Amino acid sequence: MTRKCWTKSLGERGHRIRLYEKHPAGPIMRSIYIEGKEVRKSLGHRDKEKATRQGYELLNALLTNENALDEQSLTLGLLSDLYLESPVHLSKKARTQRDEGRMLRQVVEFFGNARRVETLSESDVKRYTMARRQGDVAAPGAARGRPVRDRTIEAELEMLLRALRWAVRERKTTGERLLKENPLVGVRLPSEKNPNRPVMAHDVYCRLLEVAERVHPLLKLALIVAEGTGRRLSAWRSLFWDDVDFEAGMIRWRAVNDKKGYEQVVPMSDAVKQALSAARRAQKAIGNTPVFPAPKNPATACSREMMDKWLRRAFQLAELAPPLHGLWHSIRRKWATERKGYPVKDVAAAGGWRDTQTLLTSYQQVDAETVRQVVLHPTQRVVSR
Repeated sequence: MTRKCWTKSLGERGHRIRLYEKHPAGPIMRSIYIEGKEVRKSLGHRDKEKATRQGYELLNALLTNENALDEQSLTLGLLSDLYLESPVHLSKKARTQRDEGRMLRQVVEFFGNARRVETLSESDVKRYTMARRQGDVAAPGAARGRPVRDRTIEAELEMLLRALRWAVRERKTTGERLLKENPLVGVRLPSEKNPNRPVMAHDVYCRLLEVAERVHPLLKLALIVAEGTGRRLSAWRSLFWDDVDFEAGMIRWRAVNDKKGYEQVVPMSDAVKQALSAARRAQKAIGNTPVFPAPKNPATACSREMMDKWLRRAFQLAELAPPLHGLWHSIRRKWATERKGYPVKDVAAAGGWRDTQTLLTSYQQVDAETVRQVVLHPTQRVVSR
């Protein structure tokens, strides 16, 4: 079978450069239009990353009538294109790449693709914040915008800062930095004063267990594994049977399924072990097969959307209101909050957090019973000496 030749287009209509392989064994070519005429040239090598970098430098030179990219002419549009083609971005998971691309394109579109990066200021951050709060900014491809909370705005502006920090570290072929300094360094981003981080109550969990099998046989297992391991939905729904060691009572959490690329082998509780053992007998499955097989394709893991749909249906059958944000994540917060009495580092290791700050800030929540114990039962008395 003939291999397809690689091709890539940079820029927009009127200022576009095409990079391509003329044939699989030959060097990469570049094609540009100057005064309506196509000019082709061989780059003399087959390094796609190098060709892309050279293409962007040539594109910017065409736009600015200069011979090289410099920090004075770096526009937000070019910054966005360069970052989204960088190894830093492309090395991330597909879903993360989609989210980063969506957020960065939205912010850049608001400020303007031709806006020079060094002209950004704190006033721009405030202007974007007010516009998003009022619903005056539409997502790429959407007809109209909608008001959003400060947490969403913070994430979008943090994405712009991430690209700016990358540009400060990145160097051109001449050795100069792509951007001399971050124009938004020290600027405070909006933050949610009262973030909505629901924690599932244990009685709610029990009621969901009671109706789970009426929704789908896998939902009860999903609830038990989620509640018993404290892991993210992306991690436990992607488990394979060869990740579960029943003899040792351990589960291997693969790096490929972890948000932070963190691989661990962690003990499993008796409840999780019993539920998984019963499911394996029912499925008659072993080895490299999913613990949560997709209904229409058992060779692949069940999708996030399907898991969300089943859980929402369970809430409906149990006559309970689902949380407004973080459907399955409310179970992860339940797990973390119920383990506040243990050393934070150990809780983080058991639940798959890379740093304790995230665990403390976003997952372990204040609960009335623990507050009561703190007030009424001090661990020790201070005595005079």
